[in-house]
Amino acid sequence: MARIRLRRGSHANIPTSNLLEGEPIWTTDRRNLAVAVSDTQVAPATPNVAALTAMGGVDLSADLLMIHDADGTGQRERRITVQAFRDALNIPEGASDEKVAVVAGGAAGYLWGTDGTDGVIRMGAGLTWAKDAGNAYVTLAVDVVDGGTF
Repeated sequence: MARIRLRRGSHANIPTSNLLEGEPIWTTDRRNLAVAVSDTQVAPATPNVAALTAMGGVDLSADLLMIHDADGTGQRERRITVQAFRDALNIPEGASDEKVAVVAGGAAGYLWGTDGTDGVIRMGAGLTWAKDAGNAYVTLAVDVVDGGTF
């Protein structure tokens, strides 16, 4: 009985010479499939990202993101809901703007803040800041820099 065997090996060792156009390449560590497109190049057997259409909106609990798990074994691509990804980034419910936490697990807030209570950076005495009219940047002004005494 005839067999079809795929050329196989680790992703780091995908060959770059002596390929046969159309030859399938199987990565045993990542479990991905690629196809030789010339005698020196392979193309992954995945959708053409440039040809994908944009989504009109995101359903946080149903739509999925794909993440490559670098520490995983076997199939390393994993899926996660958009909501679980937001939760992992500590983005509060109902936030329409990007919020960040200074430390992992810390309370998230706007970097700049809106009223002095919800920003993760707050000003101390002798410092001022100002946003430009277009919200493109913030200028931080230091009144006095005191190196202290010995």
